[in-house]
Amino acid sequence: MSDPAIFNYDHYEPGKSYGTRDFSVDEATIAKWRSVYPNDNDPGVMPGGMLAMIIIDAVLTLNSPRPPGGVHGGQTFNIMRMPHIGETLRTEVWCLDKEVKKDRKWVRVRSVTRAAGSGELLFSGIMTTLVAQ
Repeated sequence: MSDPAIFNYDHYEPGKSYGTRDFSVDEATIAKWRSVYPNDNDPGVMPGGMLAMIIIDAVLTLNSPRPPGGVHGGQTFNIMRMPHIGETLRTEVWCLDKEVKKDRKWVRVRSVTRAAGSGELLFSGIMTTLVAQ
């Protein structure tokens, strides 16, 4: 059995979907988050700081294995509503575009996160990454 190919810059195809990743906003995960970030404590909803974590988890899971050394360059969100504790989220990830600037390989990944049960759009975003060589 051979090892899977390393997911590098060449694997990204603008417009291509890389699938979906589910994430459960459960009490245990929220408690762990709040033990590190106690001020991120809006009752009944997922802490806002977790938005980036959910997207990064989806990207790293759906676009792997990856070479070591990539750099998170930035992230933006458009939030319709924050997820409720107890909800399951489903995040779809696809390549928005990619470009080489000054010999550096940049990729922008688009994500859309919905409530898994209803399909309600919760938030979307764009993450920019400097892909390791």
